[in-house]
Amino acid sequence: MRLAFVTPRYGAEILGGAETQVRDYAERLAAAGHDVEALTTCAVDHHTWRNALPPGESVATGVRVRRFAVTRPRDHALAARQQPVLDAGLCLGPEGERAWVENTGVSEPLLEAIAATAPRVDALLFAPYLFASTVLGAAVRPDRSLVIPCLHDEAYARFAPVQAALRGAAGLILNTEAERDLAARLLGELPPNRVVGEGFEPAAAVDGEGFRRRHRLDRDALAYAGRRERGKNYHLVLEYVTLYSRALSRRGPVRLLAMGGGPLQPPESARPLVCDLGFVGHGEMLDALAASLASVQLSRMESFSRVLMEGWLAGTPAIVDAGCPVTREHCAQSGGGVWVGDAEEFAEVVDRLRADPELRGRMVDAGRRYVARRYNWTAVLGRLEAAVRELVGN
Repeated sequence: MRLAFVTPRYGAEILGGAETQVRDYAERLAAAGHDVEALTTCAVDHHTWRNALPPGESVATGVRVRRFAVTRPRDHALAARQQPVLDAGLCLGPEGERAWVENTGVSEPLLEAIAATAPRVDALLFAPYLFASTVLGAAVRPDRSLVIPCLHDEAYARFAPVQAALRGAAGLILNTEAERDLAARLLGELPPNRVVGEGFEPAAAVDGEGFRRRHRLDRDALAYAGRRERGKNYHLVLEYVTLYSRALSRRGPVRLLAMGGGPLQPPESARPLVCDLGFVGHGEMLDALAASLASVQLSRMESFSRVLMEGWLAGTPAIVDAGCPVTREHCAQSGGGVWVGDAEEFAEVVDRLRADPELRGRMVDAGRRYVARRYNWTAVLGRLEAAVRELVGN
């Protein structure tokens, strides 16, 4: 097949679940013999949309990458006016929603390239759902457009331009049944769709004990990997770990291994408990997970959650938020994790895991089997190839 992925940011240096998923899909399909290219902007930071990379063509891991300049600079004053309205649960109105989308890295040359590319490819694949490259780009040739939405239950998913793009596409490629349920609630009647998910290799050798020695960990630890922002409920992770360590624990305090970056800093009461690792390489992340009692992911804004899979492969069970259908679905179907609704339930789970190594081991084994069975690359690539052929009629 001849395929073109369209994403606002592309490359190994780009952090983000959707961006990683697109790159993995593109590289795996290219390695399988498909003709694959990626159309993207010159931006790296989705908060500024500044053109940080030069326009032009390159080849990255078998994928032809074409970059185009962002031509509408970020209007920071508009963003500052609109975000408090959304945070308050209010609507922007039709003009405001359109303005929000058009403030997310519009590139006229990219839209022109989409139109020129569409006749010579079997499908255009857009991700994620909320940015101009998808909302405006998928409307250029909807009959050739498949959207990989990576959908979250958030205000942007209710914008009229966003929903029009999703409804108008030739099809949707979804990550989980829970994401499909969310799409159905938001959109009503869904366009043709398939659930594919993300792929993983078996974990390379991990060294949890070596990590503990290198970082002089002398107590049980919990791991958090991801963006440190309220949208990912990182503040709740800090709150639960602090309450557990200061008041609720029956077995003493724990450390929090915090990986990733973001604006949210721990309050004074939590700082002694946090081991701030910042941005780490993939191998170091796996070692940190292996060194931990559990991976704590309390985000409700997930369409898949790579870090759950990485944790299971590294030998770590998961603690997730009961209000996140996606991560709860993974834990229920795998047996590799537990969902909690408040700090007291969190404390009970952590105490139980600390007291029962055999239970922890059974959860890890269940999680690993789940990833190996459902999300090995052979299975995922087969589902992806079938989805593209079926949804665009090839």
